[in-house]
Amino acid sequence: MKVRWDEMRWPEIEELARVPNVIILPIGSTEQHGRHMPLNTDIFSSVYLAEQTAHKVTDEFGIRVVVAPSIAYGETEGTPPFRKLLPGTISVRGDTLINLVEDVARSLVTQGFKNILIINGHVENTPLITVALRRVSVDYPDAGLYGCNWYQLASEAWPKICKGGKAGGGHACEKETAVNLAIQPQNVVMEEAVAGKTEYSLPEKYILPPLSSTGTGPVFFHSRIGGVRSGGVLADPRFGTAESGEKLVSAVLDELKEIVVAIAKSEEVKPEERLK
Repeated sequence: MKVRWDEMRWPEIEELARVPNVIILPIGSTEQHGRHMPLNTDIFSSVYLAEQTAHKVTDEFGIRVVVAPSIAYGETEGTPPFRKLLPGTISVRGDTLINLVEDVARSLVTQGFKNILIINGHVENTPLITVALRRVSVDYPDAGLYGCNWYQLASEAWPKICKGGKAGGGHACEKETAVNLAIQPQNVVMEEAVAGKTEYSLPEKYILPPLSSTGTGPVFFHSRIGGVRSGGVLADPRFGTAESGEKLVSAVLDELKEIVVAIAKSEEVKPEERLK
């Protein structure tokens, strides 16, 4: 069964709106990821996980899950360690991404698709996606609008897999390297992988999340970051392996499947019952 929105005809979309469904919108970036990984790292992982989730939920639960055309550009100019440092990155302004995500979500909701899950692969997009979805939710309070960073899932599995410590979850480091070795090994050149070193202006406990998570610590924005980063990585990507990537991808897909099923079932609850 088709899971890609852009491969369907409009009568198929019309029929889709009549059955229990969830629309997944993958978002990422076109950004350098070290010497060893491709520019599509963030968006490829989001699309891959979205399509795998769609197939699994559709086949196992009879809930139609369709993947909308992805957004492959993110806000990257504000990433302090890599600002205008290495070629290849294509950045859009924060306002541009907010407006684009808001317009796409509104278009889906006004067509009758009220269960929308964004799977994001680029950390700097997170607050912008949040603003966009909050804007739509004000006008459509009954819509089920969700934003998810895939790299923050599998918090129980990741500490058992990683070998590089907290920094292993950072940009182009162990986690992303492992996942891409598992899902697009033909585009990863481990012989080119080099370690980076990051120096923070605050103690790491304020900057880095627990090992079980990825993203930010309690200080969620900080612009003074130094260290050796000529290769475009924050730590050592060489800990990543295809085997560890396969384990992590499996764990992430299990949680995405659970999230999507819960989203679809939540539509069955009447709005007035949610307030009890």
